[in-house]
Amino acid sequence: MLHSALQPWTPRRRLALVALVPLVAAWFVVVGRGAAAAPPGAGWYAVVGVAALLGAAVLASYLPVAGRGIDVGCTPCATLAALTLVGATMVLRSYGSELAGPLVAVAVLLFGLTQRMSQPATCATPVRDAS
Repeated sequence: MLHSALQPWTPRRRLALVALVPLVAAWFVVVGRGAAAAPPGAGWYAVVGVAALLGAAVLASYLPVAGRGIDVGCTPCATLAALTLVGATMVLRSYGSELAGPLVAVAVLLFGLTQRMSQPATCATPVRDAS
């Protein structure tokens, strides 16, 4: 699903996605482990990695197309998708090292990315760049 959603993305957005994944992953790990009573297992890190990929995709979707001004779409939809990163951070912070935290974060971020990518008429995200 993610691959087909990112298919029409410009090279700039794909590069932004690659650059943002480690940053979002580091943020999620710091936030999640800060509340952990016990060290998380390998599964926790794997699911946090998926959440980081989705969070980076949400952020990269806001990168404007070259030669155009910023076009984030309609304000409510654009805000809601961006706030899923805040929601994922809050969930990771509250669950600590429990696997449920990253699973809920993935669900929240999937909602945000789906909101961003599936409603182009109301939440426009330009997909082609002039370069």
